[in-house]
Amino acid sequence: MERKSKDFRGMDDNVAYKNKQIDNVEISNEGRRALREKLREVKPKVEEPIGYELTIQDTNEVEWEHYTSMREYSGLTLKDGKYNLEDVMKSVMDAYETRYNYIVKEHENGERQVSYDLTGENSLTLDEDLAGLDRAYNKRLANLAGYIVCQQTNDGSKFFQTTNVKKNAAEQKEYIDTAVSMMEKAQKRFLEMREEPKYTAGIAKSVIWDIMSSDKNFMETTQRLFAKTIYHNT
Repeated sequence: MERKSKDFRGMDDNVAYKNKQIDNVEISNEGRRALREKLREVKPKVEEPIGYELTIQDTNEVEWEHYTSMREYSGLTLKDGKYNLEDVMKSVMDAYETRYNYIVKEHENGERQVSYDLTGENSLTLDEDLAGLDRAYNKRLANLAGYIVCQQTNDGSKFFQTTNVKKNAAEQKEYIDTAVSMMEKAQKRFLEMREEPKYTAGIAKSVIWDIMSSDKNFMETTQRLFAKTIYHNT
């Protein structure tokens, strides 16, 4: 093995390393190959990040657009603060019909162009738009159920008064389920009438009223529930 003397000088003139002896070691080709293989074994594996672009299908932006629009519309029709369950249910259906007709009109010439905070500018098909409206309508029905529950907390409201707690809860659930079911039936009936040639805008309120008024027990319970009430916004 041959030893050679080398002079290493630093960047700083005050420091000098002289006559520092180092070893020169020759590695055979076979040794180099073995070293490379060993380095491959110990080198950590780094996974490449997978690129992912957020799409409208990944968010609820379409649904939220329709939901806020319907809620704002109902806020205008119920703005005086004096309304009962009948008014609320009619307002929800009226807002749904108005939004539905808006969507259909926007798609007369093809896809609707939208711009959202998360997904930016996009094009919506009619099916995508109406699917978002359906989800938004279901949220409004959840609002309706919450509105009914709120009436129990009013000081003047006498709602399902018996000493049997389980019976009270069962009656309450049955009443809310009935109201939501009526709204679902009204939506289905409206969509059927919407496809008829003689359709005229503004029928949604009469559709839900016909369904409500045909259920005598529901109407009697509603009158009892809202006999003395402090009205709440939905």
